[in-house]
Amino acid sequence: MLNLFCIILVISIAFLPLARAGETLWSFDSPNHDFVPHGKVTINEPGPRPPEFPDFEENNTAIRLNGRNSRVMIADPGESSPFDFTTDDAITMEAWVKVEAIKSDQNVYIIGKGRTGNPGFAADNQNWSLRLVGGSGGFAKISFLFASGSGSWHRWVSSAGFLIENGWHHVAISYEFGQADSLRAWIDGVAVDGDWDLNGATDRGPMVDDDAVWIGSALRGSPSNTFHGWIDEVAVHRKALTDAQIAERYRREGGPQFMVPEVPKMPELAEVPQNRVLVQFSEGLAAYDRWPNQSELPEETARWAADGFLLPRVPLQFDDWGIRSEWASPLLIRFAADVELPPGQRRVLLRTRGLARLWIDGELVAETKRAQTSARDGEELVTPLAEPPHPGVRVKSYRQQEVFGEINPESYRTARIVLELIVGGKGQRTETGEVVVALENNAQYGFNVLQSGIALSDAECEPVLTAMEAELADFDKANRRRAAASRDKFWAYRRTIAKEWAEQNPAPEIPGVGHPVDAFLKAKIGTAIAGSSNSEDESSFHNEVLPILREECFRCHGEKKKGGLKLNSREFALAGGDSEFPTIVPGKSNESELMERIRTDDIDLVMPPTGDGLSEKQIAVLESWIRDGALWPAPPVDPEKLTLAPRINDAAFIRRIHLDLIGLPPTEAIVRTFLADKDPGKRGKLIDRLLADERRADHEISEWLDLLAENPMLINQSLNSTGPFRFFLHDALLDRKPLDRLITELILMRGDVGRGGSAGFALAAENDAPFAEKGHIVASAFLGIELQCARCHDSPYHSTTQQDLYSLAAMLARKPVTVPSTSMVPAGFFEEKVRESLIQVTLKPNTSIKPQWPFSNVTGISHGKDLERLMENPSDSRERLGALITSPENRRFPRVIVNRLWKRMMGAGFVEPAHDWEGHESSHPELLDWLVHELLSNGFDLTHVLRLIVTSDAYQRKATGQNLAAGHEDRFFNAPDPRRLTAEQIVDSLHASAGVAIDSEELTFVYDGRRPLEKRQTVGVPKRAWNFVNLNNERDRPSLALPRAQAVADVLQAFGWTGSRQKPIPHRNQDPHVLQPGILANGTLTQNLSRAAAGSQIAQQAVNAESAHQLLDSIFLRFLGRMPTEGELAEFLPALETGFETRLVQGEIHWPQPDDPLPQVTWFNHGVSESNTIQLEHEKRVRRGPPVDPRLEPSWRVVYEDLVWSLINHREFVWIP
Repeated sequence: MLNLFCIILVISIAFLPLARAGETLWSFDSPNHDFVPHGKVTINEPGPRPPEFPDFEENNTAIRLNGRNSRVMIADPGESSPFDFTTDDAITMEAWVKVEAIKSDQNVYIIGKGRTGNPGFAADNQNWSLRLVGGSGGFAKISFLFASGSGSWHRWVSSAGFLIENGWHHVAISYEFGQADSLRAWIDGVAVDGDWDLNGATDRGPMVDDDAVWIGSALRGSPSNTFHGWIDEVAVHRKALTDAQIAERYRREGGPQFMVPEVPKMPELAEVPQNRVLVQFSEGLAAYDRWPNQSELPEETARWAADGFLLPRVPLQFDDWGIRSEWASPLLIRFAADVELPPGQRRVLLRTRGLARLWIDGELVAETKRAQTSARDGEELVTPLAEPPHPGVRVKSYRQQEVFGEINPESYRTARIVLELIVGGKGQRTETGEVVVALENNAQYGFNVLQSGIALSDAECEPVLTAMEAELADFDKANRRRAAASRDKFWAYRRTIAKEWAEQNPAPEIPGVGHPVDAFLKAKIGTAIAGSSNSEDESSFHNEVLPILREECFRCHGEKKKGGLKLNSREFALAGGDSEFPTIVPGKSNESELMERIRTDDIDLVMPPTGDGLSEKQIAVLESWIRDGALWPAPPVDPEKLTLAPRINDAAFIRRIHLDLIGLPPTEAIVRTFLADKDPGKRGKLIDRLLADERRADHEISEWLDLLAENPMLINQSLNSTGPFRFFLHDALLDRKPLDRLITELILMRGDVGRGGSAGFALAAENDAPFAEKGHIVASAFLGIELQCARCHDSPYHSTTQQDLYSLAAMLARKPVTVPSTSMVPAGFFEEKVRESLIQVTLKPNTSIKPQWPFSNVTGISHGKDLERLMENPSDSRERLGALITSPENRRFPRVIVNRLWKRMMGAGFVEPAHDWEGHESSHPELLDWLVHELLSNGFDLTHVLRLIVTSDAYQRKATGQNLAAGHEDRFFNAPDPRRLTAEQIVDSLHASAGVAIDSEELTFVYDGRRPLEKRQTVGVPKRAWNFVNLNNERDRPSLALPRAQAVADVLQAFGWTGSRQKPIPHRNQDPHVLQPGILANGTLTQNLSRAAAGSQIAQQAVNAESAHQLLDSIFLRFLGRMPTEGELAEFLPALETGFETRLVQGEIHWPQPDDPLPQVTWFNHGVSESNTIQLEHEKRVRRGPPVDPRLEPSWRVVYEDLVWSLINHREFVWIP
């Protein structure tokens, strides 16, 4: 039992029996304590014990001090006491310590005499003391302090120390007063060196008085001097112990753990590439604010080669599956190169964010301080703009340190140059900012980056940094794929199982010749035409009766069999349900239970159970149908409406296939080449090129982000915020991971939450049942099962229950989950109801639900030994869920995926809605099964299925279909449905057509790494539209706006995109509204991109054009992917020809100057008024747009820009051909 004492009391401690003469020992082991500590001192705490420390008893105990005014105080017995030491007296102090916390430069007492602050004694009466001095990164050294007279202090500090995280350490110091060179010190039984760093060594003796001895504190219990941790076996000896005697006191399994500080010297790095720069990364450094001790230097983790001493970022880190993870921070980065230095005195410039030092041939030339980590939210002053060291030199980036050193070689020589820097650490991101080392040039008007020699200017650095980003991306890709290859053997085994299943379960027979997709579609059309009579009864049933049954009955009695009754076929309707009465009696409406339940006044029996019931007209239609025999004929068809639409021309095809596969329109050059190509197989070749294009990932990811409700926040977390697992998805799509592997790795939620690993999917902020939310998403996205209602009650119009959802949640959570009371329907809802509610709550609050697979009936897959062969760890419920979903025996999962892919390419799915299959049938079950078989036979490779779709005539036909609005019987896909471009396609097409990269700020509010990603996120600088996230801020402050990004987001939002996905988005709203033409006609983005801006591609095209006709053709090809029609030529060409020959300004051209830079607004200064002013100026500049090209005559340029604007606002620009 722990005893806590909070009493201020000073008594004499009765010492325990001593084993050695001349020794005073406090071992804290006696069951009868003769002392009363002061403050919160905990006794009977575990001390050093076996097996780590074999010399101690198994029940050895120590004391713990909490670091706040806690201590043990021993009164001095009086004159000539055992604690009095004078000249020529020797003292040895020793103790076992386990430090819980110590700040850098903090001096805490283990034991000391004097300096207590007791009345009657001088304030500086330190007789003797054994102390610890804190260093950075949890490093501690030992120290000896005494006073030889008033104001005369003498302090010795060891050079070696120990890491407090390593547990128990033995420390000791001996000294003979009056002998300046007599001090000896030991850590963990090993002698260590040190220095007298205050007033030096002395031959003088110490102060001697009768002040008390304190263990653990001094100065009236000052927190800055109070020990925080555990102390045991404190001893004071009246003699100097020897190395051998101290060594006997320390025995530890594994040996000593003390640390020897590094001796600053240039590191020696091997295999430095010639004429390049080695960049070495070593993770797991002990501290971010000091250089590693001799035994702390981590092993190399990775290396890279650069052209110069310039680095924009740290490479990404991946776990052993190739999923984004985090570096073990802090990270040590070392650059090394052999560089030819010119003669003469000149400065060397160094820019880094944190601690760094630059060596040249072993000499320390420049160094920076540790990174600033403290920050006040919103209240910092705006950092002024930095001044360049010379006019025209690139200015250091935000909060980068900039220091200078000097060199003066006598002649040309090759020097080894090494830069060391520490990145990241506690509370910081592992980000470098822009690191650079540059040498002042001969004329001393600028700097050049070392080794590469490029000028340190924006003009020369920006292209290099862009190229470096591409090189780093390739480096990241290679590392990711290398790590992912460790899983290839397992997934090859899974491929074998899928192929075995496909062989044992043959695909449906293809009903004809030609392309299989076309054969299945034509078969249904032929069957429908052959079986259609177009009789009056047939027309009446399908136009009048079936719509009533579908709207009023099928939601409970379609695929769902409520009350044992299904009404979605004549066979089921005649069979009846649990009541055992026939639902329909042909020819006898008055004996049909259906009509009785429709007409009854009994609120417990009436159907439908909600709303106002059926109208008299609807009732009459059903009664007439039953009286006439309740016929259920095949749907009537009009053969003319089932005529196959014609194939689109080459210009339409190349635009459609580019937009569908990579989300971008084809360039003018690509269109011209394709149209001129006479190869009859050119469409297939183009398809193969685009299927192999890495830009597919940028297009395909948007649908995944919607389906999986990816929802990262830049500022504060809100409902269902997630980590940015978009990067996991993009990596997986880029690497063409098979579908079953992608889904499994998503469900396993690996990697880092904040850095883009699939672990980010696990997060659902401010949600009382986060894994229930994830269960809903998984079921909807992968199984076509809607569970949204089951969060609070059983689904009223589906067969799913609360038990289903929370069982799935428990599998994802890897443990039982409880139903939160905050997600329940209030009990009052069910009180005083006039009839039984459709809503049923079948789980009580706080019910514990175990992990269990609830969808065996729907999927055809259940637990068993056959399932376990798909897993590596069958006890992991998360992995089990992944196996259950992706098993080839799961009949639902691959069909849902293929159906969604078909819908994306054709405008409608075989099953609609694509996310909710209950009660809905497939329009082409055989074709769907055949495509699923192809998917499984080819290792869950969606690219294979996608190629089957886009190479079919069905996909390449004119988009005149109305499949989405039709029921499954009437869905023939004789033509694809018209499809509008997605919001992302529109934004990407605007930029691609204009030849302008997306102009946006980095999507973050922390630019200097002073907040971890878990608290303030960054998703980088957008390159494609999918990169954007929710930009709203709940404070609605201009200072927290991102004006350039907002101009893009406004267009995205107008066309159905949302950055805040609090729930999955199975399909976006495609309804037109006035904002859409408004944002394209008058929005900031369109205005800026349609401008012939200075140096832009649009301006350059006008400058280079040989004729107005050629320019018009080029602009049409650029924005619409086709040549202008005769009518368009007649409309646009005269306007463009007017003034064409004089369109170029004669004489000297005055190019516009860039705007003056503005200070950086961040999360840390957004609360000051200056930040609002700065961001409002940014917004003003964005609205103003880029300056026009001065080479073009203004009046002609305006006409030209109007042409561009009109094509952006052309219907064809936002619709897929």
